[in-house]
Amino acid sequence: MSIYSHPPGDGCEVVHLEHWSIRQFENGKRFFVGYSQETRDGRVSAEIVDLDPATRIGRTASGRVYKLVGCSGINGDAEYVFTRVREIIGDGGKWKNVTEALIPECTAKVEQRESLEETSVDAAARILFVAPSYVRKLIEEEKLPARVHEDGAYRLPVRAVRTLRDQMRVEQKQALARMIAATDQMGLYKTEIEGLPVRRLRDLADD
Repeated sequence: MSIYSHPPGDGCEVVHLEHWSIRQFENGKRFFVGYSQETRDGRVSAEIVDLDPATRIGRTASGRVYKLVGCSGINGDAEYVFTRVREIIGDGGKWKNVTEALIPECTAKVEQRESLEETSVDAAARILFVAPSYVRKLIEEEKLPARVHEDGAYRLPVRAVRTLRDQMRVEQKQALARMIAATDQMGLYKTEIEGLPVRRLRDLADD
């Protein structure tokens, strides 16, 4: 598994973390560890600078907002990442799990008011893996709801963006299946295979 960083300004501004926990090192620094719904991989956050236990929303030194989804827990991918980076982020010190101490009801689900949450065009583009200009086109074509904020920029409902992302993934899979079926029906794969040179075991033994 590859380990990579998310510099400030790169990646989603809001991270929804599943199977999460909070780790604290001897130097006092705390970090979120869990599975990111946006990037679909294990994640260790930058240092936590603010945390609201009631809403389970925190902010890190990178400026990102982390929303802890569902119950606390353990994720194999996240543990792998934490194992690789803990010596660096913890200055080689020991750590402990402080999830229950900071959020006593960490094993109970808290309703996420995602329908009221909004995001920017750039953040929506990263969630959808498209260009910001394409997001604006979707808004103009009324395929994505949006409102104009007082600063003049669009604000989009997070739930609507995530729903469209899931829909796009289904459509992409269906399109790929149709393409493979059409190619197979035309016999293109078969033609390519027939054109490959045949190597007998005797030929391989002579190499």
